[in-house]
Amino acid sequence: MNKVIVIFFMFAFLGWVWESIYCTAKDRKWANRGFLYGPICPIYGCGGIIGLFACNLVKESILPDLSPWQMFAAGFVVSMILEYPTSWILEKLFHARWWDYSRVPLNINGRTSVPTSIAFGAASIPIMKTILPAVDTLIEAVPESTINLTALLLVGVFSADTTLTVSALTDFQKKVTAIDDAFQNRMTDTVEHIVNAQNHFHKKAIERIPVLMLSGQKAEIAKKLKENRLSELIARYRR
Repeated sequence: MNKVIVIFFMFAFLGWVWESIYCTAKDRKWANRGFLYGPICPIYGCGGIIGLFACNLVKESILPDLSPWQMFAAGFVVSMILEYPTSWILEKLFHARWWDYSRVPLNINGRTSVPTSIAFGAASIPIMKTILPAVDTLIEAVPESTINLTALLLVGVFSADTTLTVSALTDFQKKVTAIDDAFQNRMTDTVEHIVNAQNHFHKKAIERIPVLMLSGQKAEIAKKLKENRLSELIARYRR
């Protein structure tokens, strides 16, 4: 189990590196990708674990040795299965999306798409053929006590990170609602107090959300808070 945990975090980190480099190159500005504060994208860790289990099943002759085309097809399907429900759950919990494929052809509700799944399918070939076996061999060479300690530390940091992130996102939603109520009740002092109460953790969490799925005036408030356009909020209210 500890070996699986370490591999999960290795792939979660590699996924974060890939996403950050790709989005930074595409947008021509630094993009710190991921749901959490730390440098990990858990969805890639889940994909790595699925690949690891598949490799083990092939080793034990439970599954036949997959051809490159079969690996591609498996990666294509797994990426869609992981992306769609993950996006849906995050949106229901936090009214936000960490990725949006609405402008990509052949997308499914903006949560997953054929072109991106093709890319993941193609990436699954070198991952299954080269990267996973190399990682597995590397982990086997590390003393078991080191693996156990590393897994314990990673789970501890991950738990703290998740708690901070969820707390910040939940508090952000409360602030948006409170500001909206303040607009309705003509309470300028309340608006200024809430706006000025933003902190570093909240800002970092919100910056990573490309799409805020709120309705009406709340969506506009959240957008301006995210972009740090606080004076516009106050000026609008005072009018």
